[in-house]
Amino acid sequence: MRIGSHNKAGYLTGEAKKPPPEDPIYAIWVTENYKVKSWLIDSMDPLLMQQFIRLSTAKEIWEAIAKTFYDESDETCLFELNQKFFSTTQNDRPLSTNYNELITIFQEIDHRMTSQEETVEGVVQMHSAMARLRVHIFLNGLDPEFDHVDGEILRKDPKLNLESI
Repeated sequence: MRIGSHNKAGYLTGEAKKPPPEDPIYAIWVTENYKVKSWLIDSMDPLLMQQFIRLSTAKEIWEAIAKTFYDESDETCLFELNQKFFSTTQNDRPLSTNYNELITIFQEIDHRMTSQEETVEGVVQMHSAMARLRVHIFLNGLDPEFDHVDGEILRKDPKLNLESI
């Protein structure tokens, strides 16, 4: 977000091309490139930094990060998010903490998933099924003191989604 909000995404994409050293804007480009590089490097774990810090441009760092961590599909990330999703439980934490953690995971999953449905009706049905599944998982992860509300919530008609519980 910082890079985009400072209008520096071109340093990652290569759109902000490095001018020749004799160009009057060369010094400005170098300074801005260092700024973007520092934002990238500063956001990394110190052990990870060592792998990328010696690359000369922000674009090179960005491409190396993508090559290292992105497998051109979100399948690995979706798998990890679903693992978190299915294993998240209240564990004596406040209900709001558990709920917010799940909502954050769901938002990330939704961001990464693409629908294979071709009709509006198909998308609505898939969304409804996902909403019910999320309610089931949320209820399953609650502490035993909430066991008595499971049946009440599941018997509601129309079926509830997580936001309406």
